[in-house]
Amino acid sequence: MRPLNDIPLLEKAAALALAAGLEIYAVGGCARDWVMGRESADIDFLLSGDAALVVEGLEKEYGGRHVKFSPFLTVRYFSAEGRRLDFARFRKETYAAPAALPAVKPAASAAEDLKRRDFACNAIAVRLNGPEAFSLLDPCGGLADIKAGLVRVLHEKSFEDDPTRLFRAARFAGRFGWRLEAGTQELASAAVKAGLPGLLSRERLRNELVKILEEKDPRPALELLRGLGALSFIHTDMDFSGEALKGAGARVRLAGIARRMGEKGGEFLSGLNLSRRETDELKRQAGLARERR
Repeated sequence: MRPLNDIPLLEKAAALALAAGLEIYAVGGCARDWVMGRESADIDFLLSGDAALVVEGLEKEYGGRHVKFSPFLTVRYFSAEGRRLDFARFRKETYAAPAALPAVKPAASAAEDLKRRDFACNAIAVRLNGPEAFSLLDPCGGLADIKAGLVRVLHEKSFEDDPTRLFRAARFAGRFGWRLEAGTQELASAAVKAGLPGLLSRERLRNELVKILEEKDPRPALELLRGLGALSFIHTDMDFSGEALKGAGARVRLAGIARRMGEKGGEFLSGLNLSRRETDELKRQAGLARERR
């Protein structure tokens, strides 16, 4: 399985990892997209140890800077051109409570790491170095799901651990014209009935909505979420009908939704917990009266 884009970057990262004695993989969405014959701008890396040597080598080659997130065993690299790349070592995680951020520990292998991920279609990785370079690691049957057009969680507590996966499932299904696997559909419905999305902060809910609204056509994902009853956790009267989604980009579409909602549009925008300046600007775009200070 050969990558379809950014070959010089991948080769450089692979060489740096090999020199440091580390396995390195391109993982998740990029591997999924390559399997589907698509290029992918969103490349994440998975390594068998500390990514610092690899990231420092990339900084020498491409400039830029990096930020470490030690509790999560990740390093985020920003090239001089502003491109973001995420590096993580093999991890396993536990959740102290539904919707809590995970507690992370090192995992023994890439396969163990993949088994903790959101959906089988994303639990695949392409080895980039060593004698097994360009082999596809697929411990959860993600390739079969991609061919079948399915979004499938990896265990029955997936939505309980992280209710944002409800919104991500809808986003991927909407993007590719896929459907939720039957068991995943049942688990998603049960999670909504149990009120699990309500445990998420307003910021996490907003971020998932923004990602959906950045899709080329967000309507299928929003329709799926409305069918599940999940949109009510963002706003009970959220309305994306008519020309609400006209235009491109999340900000334009947020204003369009608020405009469609009329007098409740201001309440919808305020509930997104954006900055006051951003909220006021969206209300102006929506043609709504600015709230009094």
